[in-house]
Amino acid sequence: MNSPIQIPAPVSDDLSLRVAQLERQLAELSPRVPKNQVSIILLSGDFDKAMAAFMMATGAAAMGMEVSMFFTFWGCSVIKKGRKLRGKKPLHKLVNLMLPGSARDLQPSKFSFAGLGRPFFNHMMHGQMSSLEELIALAVESEIKFQVCAPSLGLMGFDADEWVVPVEVCGVAAMYEVALSARTAYFIS
Repeated sequence: MNSPIQIPAPVSDDLSLRVAQLERQLAELSPRVPKNQVSIILLSGDFDKAMAAFMMATGAAAMGMEVSMFFTFWGCSVIKKGRKLRGKKPLHKLVNLMLPGSARDLQPSKFSFAGLGRPFFNHMMHGQMSSLEELIALAVESEIKFQVCAPSLGLMGFDADEWVVPVEVCGVAAMYEVALSARTAYFIS
């Protein structure tokens, strides 16, 4: 834990020395100040949670904030182009068959109604709010940064070309680099 910052009293009446001292103090403090960023980490592959993530992301981008979204495990399905099986190992094919192929296939976390939940929510949302696919397109237009978890790709058998958004494939260290310097970070599971 960081100790409280001690700001010593000026040691000189000389203005140039005082300015130099203040510049040194500012340089020490700068790394501790959060950036105008939002970091959203999406573990869930549920429709409603993906909607929330993209509404928060596009809203923050509209406010002029830099936004980064990190997709891991089930969350990767949200930004996939579709179900790709060709060239995959048998276990990876099985995983891809069990997961939603794309954002269009996501089901809500509650009120799934044996697969009828998503059409029900789409009907309710029509004319009231943007669809998930529209929010994803808006996020791309808003230059939101998309990161995909490299270990998830290997474990689940996803390929680097399976995404509807431009992605940076990275590990948790790159995700933390952004999240720890952001003003706000959300983890959606």
